[in-house]
Amino acid sequence: MKTIYRFITLFLVFPLFLLNALAQDYTQFSLPKGAKARLGKGCIEDVAYSPNGKMFAVAGSIGVWVYDTHTGAEAALLTGHASFVRSVAFSPDGITLAGGGGLGSDCTIRLWDVTTGKQESILSGHKRSVRSIDFSPDGNMLVSGDDDGKVYIWDINTGQLIQKLAGHTSNVYSVAFSPNGKTVASGSWDKTVRLWDSDTGQHKKTLSGHTEWILSVAFSPNGQMLASGSWDETIRLWDTNTGQNIKTLGKDIGKIDSIAFSPDGHTLVSGSLRNGNIQLWNVTTGELKQVIQPHKKWVSKVIYSPDGKTLVSAGENSMISLWDVSESIHKLTIKGHVHAIRSVAYSSDGKILASATGNAVWLWDLGTRSPKMTLDGHKRGISSVAFSPDNRTLASGGWDGEIILWDMDTAKQKLTLKGHTDGVGSVAFCPNGMMLASASNDHTIRLWDVSTGDQIHIFDEVRGRAFSVAFSPDSQTLASGGFNGVIRIWDVRTGKENLTLPNTGNGFSITYSPNGVFLASSGPQLKLWHAKTGEHIRTFELPPKKRGILNLFDRPRFHREMFGNMVDSIAYSPDGKTVAGVGKNGKIRIWDVETGKHKQTFTGHKWDVESLAFSPDGKTLASGSNDGTILLWEVPQ
Repeated sequence: MKTIYRFITLFLVFPLFLLNALAQDYTQFSLPKGAKARLGKGCIEDVAYSPNGKMFAVAGSIGVWVYDTHTGAEAALLTGHASFVRSVAFSPDGITLAGGGGLGSDCTIRLWDVTTGKQESILSGHKRSVRSIDFSPDGNMLVSGDDDGKVYIWDINTGQLIQKLAGHTSNVYSVAFSPNGKTVASGSWDKTVRLWDSDTGQHKKTLSGHTEWILSVAFSPNGQMLASGSWDETIRLWDTNTGQNIKTLGKDIGKIDSIAFSPDGHTLVSGSLRNGNIQLWNVTTGELKQVIQPHKKWVSKVIYSPDGKTLVSAGENSMISLWDVSESIHKLTIKGHVHAIRSVAYSSDGKILASATGNAVWLWDLGTRSPKMTLDGHKRGISSVAFSPDNRTLASGGWDGEIILWDMDTAKQKLTLKGHTDGVGSVAFCPNGMMLASASNDHTIRLWDVSTGDQIHIFDEVRGRAFSVAFSPDSQTLASGGFNGVIRIWDVRTGKENLTLPNTGNGFSITYSPNGVFLASSGPQLKLWHAKTGEHIRTFELPPKKRGILNLFDRPRFHREMFGNMVDSIAYSPDGKTVAGVGKNGKIRIWDVETGKHKQTFTGHKWDVESLAFSPDGKTLASGSNDGTILLWEVPQ
């Protein structure tokens, strides 16, 4: 009777929740204090279909997004984890949604009520990322696998840990309950699949044969078979009673990241890290019956809808595609999910924001707060973007050592600047728009003629890698930050070094004040210098570093504890009155330039913030993060 009541509750309440959510702008969902909007939805880690087929959930870097399967509209963003959500699953009755955390100190499993969007409970015990979760068929238990090689079974009603299954010697990337709930399967980086008794926790069988990591396991609907997908580019079908390998599917089809049985059990679908193909296999014969290509290069996740008519896949460029299986027709594409953002830059009119993510530049329309277009041309990722003063050109510097100049009218490449022999970390236009400067890991800073692409000067960073560049407002001098935090001031006309500021910080970020009198530098402390004389003017206040034992085993946490207060990226407001800085802990701090006093701190990103930029009117601060989002903050006046 309780189950029937819950189904009635879902039927009555969820449509109201969904309608309320759909009436909102998704860029406003779950915003941190002080933020005006969020651009980008973060990266994708896992996808799950609701049992009634009306929703699907996407776990990622900032929470769990819930989508309407018919329209593709964003219904909700479920938050609570302090960092990435690695895995997601719906309960069999569709009332509860579970998310497994990771990448940081929060490795909890959180349960939300789908009808209200409220968090119900937290399951704590995992020490490392929870890579996979699955509900038992009766909904009373949850199984989870983690990067510690452990498998946990939980009582959903009490939140208590029932079983802790040890035996794998490496990360557990996939877990699944059998249809009758009596068996749990776990697939691991140790190249084995293990079968466990879900009641007693006893190990039943080890299935061996794969020669590389196993990233996905799935039971057939009748429970007689188990499929395992591996990076050895094969899929193996196992008899769950005997543990024998029935047949092996595929050969040279790419590293398998995801597999799933169709609801009728006749077909197995797989997604691989090659060509962006989804393969559909005949389970009985082992033959490849159909190929769909929703993505250009790779597929990280593929699942069937409950009725077996639709396939959902997540892949390259963090896009989600929905396909009609019988007709091989593309039904819907979900966009807006973005990988780590390394750089952000405003156009001079404040209408467009450019961001560097992966191999592409994303251009965001700030009027609609939506992606306008993407510019794709680099081979190894983009580190820096910059608009020319007239907004006609955009420059992108990549880890491939190339700089591409894009025509903003046609969205096509105008010039490719070649000369650097290692990754380009920073690019900047001079205020008159005639030159572009670039800093590279090849120990050089280069000055380019924008109209011809010719090199004007090559400046050597003798102490090592060059990290950052910034032009003075009069275009007469160029500042560069390099190894050991040394800042050098160069004469643009002669190419000679005018001034050296040693041991200023880390050299990751430097910026001139709008009037050209001062120069701000990043490092253990944000410092202000006189741009002509090199005199130290001010050190901006930072809170004292917390004392405590450093956690060497949790690398992300150690990273933050060790370098949390260090300022990596800085930005000057257009009026010169405010400076902003951010470090490894993701806290964005704003100071008054004249007094050096701290004015405000913004927090809300789930991972490191790589870049800051003030809007031309100075009212908004944009922050681009490795969590795959840009937050737009209200700047205190």
